[in-house]
Amino acid sequence: MRKKLGILVLAMILCATLSVTTTALFFQLSSSNTTLYVSPPSIEDPTILPNQTIVIRIMLSSVTNMKSCEFNLTFSPSVLSFQRVTKLTVQGQYPESNIDVDDIVGYIWVSLSYKNALTITTDTGLVEIEFFVKNYGSTPLHFETSTLLNNSGLPITHETQDGFVHIFIRNIAVKEIHLPCNETYVGRIIPINVTVLNDGDIPENFNVSLYYDTTLIEIKNVPNLLPKENTTITFNWNTSSAAPRAEPYTIKAEASTVPYEANVNDNKLGDGTIKLKIVGDVNGDGAVNIDDLSAWNNAYESHVGEPKWNEQADINYDGVVDKADAMIIIEHYKETL
Repeated sequence: MRKKLGILVLAMILCATLSVTTTALFFQLSSSNTTLYVSPPSIEDPTILPNQTIVIRIMLSSVTNMKSCEFNLTFSPSVLSFQRVTKLTVQGQYPESNIDVDDIVGYIWVSLSYKNALTITTDTGLVEIEFFVKNYGSTPLHFETSTLLNNSGLPITHETQDGFVHIFIRNIAVKEIHLPCNETYVGRIIPINVTVLNDGDIPENFNVSLYYDTTLIEIKNVPNLLPKENTTITFNWNTSSAAPRAEPYTIKAEASTVPYEANVNDNKLGDGTIKLKIVGDVNGDGAVNIDDLSAWNNAYESHVGEPKWNEQADINYDGVVDKADAMIIIEHYKETL
């Protein structure tokens, strides 16, 4: 009988111990699920620009018997500035509050106190904070400190989850136009290289247009140019449609504007000129005459890189000044602008 009684007592002790352990474990799990967090957790919208506003909420989930909440939220003052805090009603209660803001250092300190302790089982908003977007860039919304107290003034164990804001820069720039020559004969196909830069934060798809003066040469697409990368596009200008003239043509390139672009002034670039001459006008004086035959003769039988070489005397662009070039001059003899 004593043996059975001892076993029974031992079993009761084990049950009690197990019950206490289970209760403690449940309490720990419940406490660890109490979270003070920023909603939305990140704002990364390329349509949001400087001089606009954004709104976040400070949320709380799964807390028991909370009487007060206090937190210090920091942010980068170079990107954001504080606009206002709006207290939210929770379970019919509008809290007493104290608020301190420093827009130079970059923090918002908020203290909320409720008349009746709160037990929250769903995600619940405590306050709404509005920021003014000052500049492009990124900033965490960081809980520097936070305190939750219960009805007895004891701290409530909890976690915090920071927020993040990224104000995207979107910007395309035409950086350089490279011309193979500054004068040539009308009818020649001229390769022109244009270098463009994605000076923004996200990949971009855009068009680049090339002009001589105001006349369009060609439009080319640049697909998926990555942030901070550049690419060079080659345009082949068939000058047959252009008129020879004494004044050179100005070559211009223009990148199409991407949505919400930060700076459209660098989308255009006029860089360099090309003079289009009458075919056979070796010296570029606007007439094909004996002076051009004389210039051809001075370069006769020369090749690229030789002392006598004159690129303008190589009218058919085969790398040598020969009789074939003289025949072209004779074909256009006495033509003038």
